[in-house]
Amino acid sequence: MCSKLSIIKVNFIVSFILLFSLKLSAQSYNFTNYSLKDGLPQSQVMVIFQAKDRTLWLGTFGGVSNFDGRQFTSYSKADGLGSNSVNCIVEDNQRQVLFGTETGISILKRGKINTLFSGKGVSHLLKDKLGIIWGISEYKLFKIEKDKIVFYSIAGKSIHTINSDSAGNLYAVASGKGIYQLKNNNWVIYQELPPAINTLSIRKLLFDKTVKNKVYLLTHRGIYVMENGTVKPFFKKTGIDTYYSIAQDHRGNMWVGSEKGAYFINENGSIINFNGENGLSDNQVNEIFSDAENNIWISCFSDGIYKYEGDAFIRYNRFKGKNLAYPISGIAADKNDNLWFGTFNKGVFRYDGKDVQNVDIPAFKDKKIYFVYADKSKNIWFSTYGNGIWKYDGQKFSQVLKPDRFDNSSIAEDEEGGIWINGLMSSTYLKDGKTERISGFDGYLSCIYPLRKDSVFLGTSNGVTLIKNKKIDKTFRIKSLTNVYVLSIIKQGDNLIFATLGDGIITWNLKTKTIKRYVIANGLNSNDIYSLATDNENNLWAGTGRGINKLTFNKRQQNYEVFRDHPLIVECNQNAIINYKNSILVGTINGLIQCKTNVLTENKKNPFIRIQQVSVFHKNDRAKDISIDLNGKGDKFYKLNYSQNHVSISFKGVYLTNPESVLYRYKLVGVDNDFSKPVPNTEIEYSAIRPGSYTFQVYAIANGQQSNVEQFSFTIVPPYYDTIIFKIIAFLALIFLIWLIFYLIFKTRERKKYQLEKLKLKEQEKIREQTAEDFHDDIGNKLTRINVLSEILDKKVAGTEKEQKELIRLIRENASLLYTGTKDILWALDPHSDNLFEILMHIKNFGIDLFQNTGVTFKMEGVLSKYQKLHLSMEFNRNLTLIFKEMLNNVLKHAKATQVLIMVIETDHDTVNILTTDDGEGFDLETVQKGRGLNNIQTRCKRIKSTFQISSIKGKGTTTTISTRIPVTK
Repeated sequence: MCSKLSIIKVNFIVSFILLFSLKLSAQSYNFTNYSLKDGLPQSQVMVIFQAKDRTLWLGTFGGVSNFDGRQFTSYSKADGLGSNSVNCIVEDNQRQVLFGTETGISILKRGKINTLFSGKGVSHLLKDKLGIIWGISEYKLFKIEKDKIVFYSIAGKSIHTINSDSAGNLYAVASGKGIYQLKNNNWVIYQELPPAINTLSIRKLLFDKTVKNKVYLLTHRGIYVMENGTVKPFFKKTGIDTYYSIAQDHRGNMWVGSEKGAYFINENGSIINFNGENGLSDNQVNEIFSDAENNIWISCFSDGIYKYEGDAFIRYNRFKGKNLAYPISGIAADKNDNLWFGTFNKGVFRYDGKDVQNVDIPAFKDKKIYFVYADKSKNIWFSTYGNGIWKYDGQKFSQVLKPDRFDNSSIAEDEEGGIWINGLMSSTYLKDGKTERISGFDGYLSCIYPLRKDSVFLGTSNGVTLIKNKKIDKTFRIKSLTNVYVLSIIKQGDNLIFATLGDGIITWNLKTKTIKRYVIANGLNSNDIYSLATDNENNLWAGTGRGINKLTFNKRQQNYEVFRDHPLIVECNQNAIINYKNSILVGTINGLIQCKTNVLTENKKNPFIRIQQVSVFHKNDRAKDISIDLNGKGDKFYKLNYSQNHVSISFKGVYLTNPESVLYRYKLVGVDNDFSKPVPNTEIEYSAIRPGSYTFQVYAIANGQQSNVEQFSFTIVPPYYDTIIFKIIAFLALIFLIWLIFYLIFKTRERKKYQLEKLKLKEQEKIREQTAEDFHDDIGNKLTRINVLSEILDKKVAGTEKEQKELIRLIRENASLLYTGTKDILWALDPHSDNLFEILMHIKNFGIDLFQNTGVTFKMEGVLSKYQKLHLSMEFNRNLTLIFKEMLNNVLKHAKATQVLIMVIETDHDTVNILTTDDGEGFDLETVQKGRGLNNIQTRCKRIKSTFQISSIKGKGTTTTISTRIPVTK
């Protein structure tokens, strides 16, 4: 129906005899051929080697080529190879590939080829379990030590071949002696060979993968097997003079390459010869290789290489010389199990179990047949181009519907025996000789499926339409199928299964209404699904645009899983599929395919992926662009400059089993939240990446299987101005700057305030000084005059006038007292008194004056001249003076003391303590009532931020302490 030619050139051929009565001849085995037209540099492949990244290295007479399943990357003498004739290939532990050529050894390092050894041809290269490379040059054994060739002699004999067993032990065949084994760096005899074998040149040595101590010896004349010391013939065919290769697959079957194709030797002893008649080539087979995915590769002289695709599918395109390689449009089996095939250009064929015949009636002759269908009674229905609908009842052909404007493309029978036939824009219902036509569909009709007596689903180019009771149900809709081209519908269990064009397989659960979709990422060969069928084991088969898929239903997870097998790359046709005698027959654009329903499930290997290269682009200077070759160091952490924030990462996934199915999912941890959708891209770019740490992760998926996860970790170092430390420093600097600004503003204000206060103080000092001068000059002089006048008056008053004399005395006394008080005021007003020294001296003078002529001895100690530097406020000055006046007056009045001592003491806390001690009567602090004097003292101490303490013992005197909170350092 829809043709999509595959890129890989495939010989669509298969294996095995058709089961039961289906015995068409000329079955072909399924091989995929890669040759010059696909990119192989030269058609004669002499050696096949698989590297750690799963790619194949192919040595030819035209150089060497690396094959990833899709494309060839080749190297020749022009690229530095010593010779274009490559005999052997090996990979060392550093993933460097060495090539043994006719002129020596070349080595591939990071994409460039250099010469390691030249002058002599090298026929074998092999790596032992320690990673040491051994080889043979001109029948001499050598190993490579520090990039130099060191030759070894084994019994002075020629060495023909080397190989290793499954444990990695190395063996060599010495001519005329036998097999030697490398033990502890010494070659010791492993097995002597009988003279009959020694006379033959042993070309290859192969250790059995499943049986220990079983070794195969390939000679020109045949193959021998050695087991437990006994040597006997294993394989030899009459007419074959030379054998070239031998291999063993993962199941233990043996493969032999000869001058006349390849031989497959089954474990049960059966033999199949693969040659030009059944899918391979008649040319000599130079090499047979079993890869890590259990694929068998065969190199045929002048034909490139072939990949054996297994025997799950068999194709039939010829019968007794007749060409049957036509596009098959429909398949049906009648009541006699005869098969009927409709084609797009050659009419109808019938196979009766013995012969294939073209149905020779005018309605079918060389016509396009749109469908071939068997109803429940095994009548065969045909839709022909321009000739309407025909029916074969086992006896004769009859026309059921006349030709219409559009030809009919699909047909189905409902539960009541009614026949539904779809045209392009209408559906016709036939029952009991009556015809009913239904039209008005949204989209073009493509398929039909009767669900129940009253319900029929029609697949269209715009989803599905439901017909109920012969009428279109316009309310029915499956949202997920809107704008989906439905090509086929079947039912399995509770699921309706829809084959679509471009949207894969879609299932709709009739009970839960759950929709599920299966595409290439789930393992399908293609998203174009043309036909669906189920086999006797309840497996689902899908004919796609790129082959045939088998799906099994997982009841526990309630979903379909794609069966893992070798894909047959072929394009199927719409609804050309049938379950016939335990086989699924599928019509393709080039013949008929039989699908074996009982193929054993193989544990297939997953695809393999490797990050190949990382390109880093500088933001401003292209000269600073760099390329990182990971070379297996994907776990290393790379540091990049903040200007190197554009990264391109290339990777390659290898899945030789089905290379076209490889897709990729990736994410950049730190940017992406989840892996991407499956994409075919092998290179991803990230630009303008912000500074930080990142890990790029990628994995491949193929046929629903996931590869290893490869990763590349890197960090983009931020510029200094974008680092956390810089931001912290900048933040702190900003905070400091803000603090500094506020500090300077505050300090400026404080300075202005201080200067203003200083000006005020100076002004106050001037006022105080002026006031003191004015007060002294005015009040003092007047008081002095009062004293003088009172003395004059006293002299003039007679001595007998006692009352007048007393008044004059009182005037003089009060004037004297007023003058004394005036002196205190003048002292307080004087700015020169505003220091601790002057205050203490004033208190001392007051005490001397107070206790003079009282019989009380008064002393004051500790008044130091340095206290002159300790300037105090007038408030402090006045209060401290009044405190001591009050305190000394109390001592004089109440203490009955004979000695009074005031001591000024500096403490360790830069404060001054003033202690006043008397030897008076003392008193009990608990019982004494505090008078007004003590309360005043305590109040005044608080005003000047000083503390007042009193200690008194009855009969032992009293001590008071005033502690001023003033640093003496100022």
